[in-house]
Amino acid sequence: MNPRHERLLGFVEGVPRTGPETVHIDVTNACNLDCVTCWNYGPALATPKTVGWKRQRIEREVFLRVLDEVAATGVERIVISGGGEPFTHPDIDTFLRAVKAKGLRLTLISNGTLCDFVHVRTLGIDQLLLNVASASPQTYAAYHPNQPPETFHRLMAGVELLRGVTAVNMVQVINGLNAHELVAMVELAHRVGARCSFKVGDVPPGTEHFALTELQRERLLTSSLKDARKKAKELGVRHNLDAYEQQLRGQHDGPLPDCFAGYLYSRISVDGRVFFCCAHIDAGHVQEGPFEQVWRSPRYQALRQRLARKELFPACARCGKHDMNHAAEEELAELRDAGVLP
Repeated sequence: MNPRHERLLGFVEGVPRTGPETVHIDVTNACNLDCVTCWNYGPALATPKTVGWKRQRIEREVFLRVLDEVAATGVERIVISGGGEPFTHPDIDTFLRAVKAKGLRLTLISNGTLCDFVHVRTLGIDQLLLNVASASPQTYAAYHPNQPPETFHRLMAGVELLRGVTAVNMVQVINGLNAHELVAMVELAHRVGARCSFKVGDVPPGTEHFALTELQRERLLTSSLKDARKKAKELGVRHNLDAYEQQLRGQHDGPLPDCFAGYLYSRISVDGRVFFCCAHIDAGHVQEGPFEQVWRSPRYQALRQRLARKELFPACARCGKHDMNHAAEEELAELRDAGVLP
């Protein structure tokens, strides 16, 4: 049985058979941008983050030890990001090289503004998730107030440079500023050779005026999504529009997918806490013992059982792993239909 099927069987049985497929490590909280709806750096946040929080970053020794431990559990992919921008960490190059030296797939989540795209290409980073939230220089500057429109052009040139070496997924957080650009986002992805990933935009307290209006939401559901799918099919652009639509509707009138996070994914914060998922649900700490010990601890297992009972946390309504859960749910159904899994 391949590792993916092993993990899905663990989900069926309610106990993980192996380590996670992906471990996400946050390396720093520092950031150089001020995206308007960011929970950490939005200029209008009702409760801004403290200076102490913004200065937090993972120690080099901790990162390298944790990397050894998660690799020993059979992890296949490492995601590096942070509460801020990973390229602000002074040891980021060491981290990237260490992951690739272990033969693991590497995903880097970045805003791209501090990224040396030539270096990224040389390192052979497998995937870059680039936070863009726009399809035009004007919208980019509106969403990132401390950046000029020219930054958008520089980022797109960098993406094109990675074509054929690093898979780029342009993350488009959809809100009131950019909802009109859905089709243009697909066209942009085609021009630069990228995939596009759409997400329902958060509106942290203080940023509510950037939320989708009911008219914008209705337009997305009745026409824009259809037009974007048509354009993506025409241009051969990979996307997650089906999952995005499910998420957009699910916030109002549909159930969330089953939660596979406890079998496919784990996240480690800058201060060593181990999170069950992107919702920062505490499952342990890297100082409690080797990662596998934390992964198989009673505390972690209790969280798996809680989510299996659909006893959700408040943050589940804006699930950050919606795409992962959506894909795993569909894959599990296909495997069951084929008689591969019970």
